[in-house]
Amino acid sequence: MNLSKSAFRRYKVIDGMLRNSMRKYPTIIEIQEACYVKLHFRPSIETLQKDMANMRAPYPDGFDAPIQYCKINRGYEYTDPNYTLTGITLREDEIDAITDALDLIKMIGGSRISHQFNQTVEKLFSFTLDGGASLKNRRPFVQIMIPPVSRGFEHFDLFYEACKERQTISMLHFSYNKRTFTHTYFHPFLIKEFENHWYLIGFSETHKAIRTFGLDRISAPLKTKKKFIHSELSEIDTYLNDVYGVFPIPGAQKEKVKIKASKLSTHYFQAYPLHESQAIKKNPSGTSEISFELIPSIELAQYFLSRGSHVTLLSPTWFVNFTKDLSQ
Repeated sequence: MNLSKSAFRRYKVIDGMLRNSMRKYPTIIEIQEACYVKLHFRPSIETLQKDMANMRAPYPDGFDAPIQYCKINRGYEYTDPNYTLTGITLREDEIDAITDALDLIKMIGGSRISHQFNQTVEKLFSFTLDGGASLKNRRPFVQIMIPPVSRGFEHFDLFYEACKERQTISMLHFSYNKRTFTHTYFHPFLIKEFENHWYLIGFSETHKAIRTFGLDRISAPLKTKKKFIHSELSEIDTYLNDVYGVFPIPGAQKEKVKIKASKLSTHYFQAYPLHESQAIKKNPSGTSEISFELIPSIELAQYFLSRGSHVTLLSPTWFVNFTKDLSQ
């Protein structure tokens, strides 16, 4: 919905005339005169008729305004007396706050901001201040690295709706190792981003357990009417709070993980905590012992390995051995 400033002003005049309980059923001539009084110009009859047709248009192209011409009273009316085009009124500072927040959402969300979402915000802004706030031609003040759209991301909206509406999806999962496709019915509850990669997490009927699939490996997803299998809230919380990354090691439980960090890495961990459970015990030399309360994951092991000699994994013993095997 792209409204010009002049159209916006006419819409408000028309809306005010139709909601005026003291002077019901205004004629097109009376609306024209009201525009002249309030806007200091007289739009043509044809323009006002087009305006009302546009207002009647269904969302998102219009406002679903219940406008009709009453032949008995020879004037226009709202068939719903409670309808108002300006249902929400915001101050300019409130609109600025929303617009700034929207800029951040766009920086983080990139192409995931849907066309419908943009239309909704434009519609909100267009009827709050004279002329409305524009989402276009705004220079961003924050820049976040947004990688090129990866394979499988075209299905993001479908996955989002399936998680939100608790809908079972039918899909094909591709194994890079086996180079084969496997069909499964999947009951998703979370879409998760990690290091610019996107994953779908839910219950897999094939595996009879919660599984994590990269969006790049999912093909031909379809929403079905198959009964949705709900995952336990505790399991969902685990994926939200207790795992660094997206692939917890099978059978692993939440426990204390300890590392020894060099002086340089200690500064890094202080500036960029790895997890909210992180606790640092500094030594006089500047090195430190750092502990985390979480479920060991493949990504956690890979992260420690990536720090090279600056990080030494101390415990638990089984995770130390797992990480060593991973490096070979």
